[in-house]
Amino acid sequence: MNPMVRLCSWIFIVALTSVSLSGCWFKNTEVRDRLERGSTPAVVIPEGLDAPIFVDIMPIPEVDDPKGLAETEFDVGPPDSLSTTFAVEKIIIKRLGDQRWVFLDVPPPSVWPHVVQFWEDNNLTIENSDPASGIIETQWLASESGTGEAVFESLKLGNFLQNRKTQQHKLVLRIEPGVRSGSTEVFLEQHSIPLGGNPNAVEWNQGSDDVELESTILRALAYNLGESITDEQTISLKASGLADSRTELVLGSGQPILKYRLDFNRAWATVSSALENANINIDDLNRSEAYFYIYYTEDQEVEKGFFKRLLTRDKKPEEGDGNRYQLRLVTEEDEVHVSVYLDQSSLPDADIAEKLLKVIKLYST
Repeated sequence: MNPMVRLCSWIFIVALTSVSLSGCWFKNTEVRDRLERGSTPAVVIPEGLDAPIFVDIMPIPEVDDPKGLAETEFDVGPPDSLSTTFAVEKIIIKRLGDQRWVFLDVPPPSVWPHVVQFWEDNNLTIENSDPASGIIETQWLASESGTGEAVFESLKLGNFLQNRKTQQHKLVLRIEPGVRSGSTEVFLEQHSIPLGGNPNAVEWNQGSDDVELESTILRALAYNLGESITDEQTISLKASGLADSRTELVLGSGQPILKYRLDFNRAWATVSSALENANINIDDLNRSEAYFYIYYTEDQEVEKGFFKRLLTRDKKPEEGDGNRYQLRLVTEEDEVHVSVYLDQSSLPDADIAEKLLKVIKLYST
């Protein structure tokens, strides 16, 4: 190659590299400056133009600082794993009284698209679906009579063998955030009327007419979700509002309170199960007066990791281990609040109460 041509080529390469590096430096500096400046004001639409509805998909909540810890420096370690399974399957059917539901250790936005696909794959025609509220409602679907499994198979046939069908069903599925953070609960309500009957006579929110059919569909749905939901989850942004847990630990200026957005029966069962799973000894309880007496010590650590929990699952604390506390459950409108007391009237140290309620919250399902 001609020496002059080779020299020109090297000059061109050096110049191109310099421009690229300067461009990278400029972009990195610009990004850093933007982060330091904070968020920019919202876009203002001029008067006379159509204003679209802006939805903040990832809102940043206001920071509550009841303990006055602002400006304090802490050494923050890596976050805990989102998976908090306590020796249970990832997807199971739970039951409390006459109520059944599918429990998944997966966030609702990841569950929604798979549930919709299950409905479509089984020919259960959807009339209304609202990912923001987690509701899927089918049309009135005709079927033959028979057992739960026979009716479900008939529903999946759609209009095929229509002349043999004698009744019709409507299914309403509800996806809700679970009690445990990052989990989902799926409920189903079914009602049936004779073919040609009056749908307006049906009373909803009263439980299913055919419990066997409800159970059959929930089992099929749970099995399908177990097959379709993998570690590489799809996410519905429209269902992102369902991601909040139904459990909240409120750290006000006084004593902490653990709030459950559940009815009393479910909240009582949840606290009882959490205490058992956390190996916290129950000394006494009274369901009619809504309290537990327990033994808890401040250095009682939560056992993290599946195998560690499995090995210590049968290891129960001795009677009297730790200090004695009272957990009191109080119903407030559509919530149940759990507070910690030393006895009927005395309150413990707020930090100890907070640690105890955090353990109960972590083990709540």
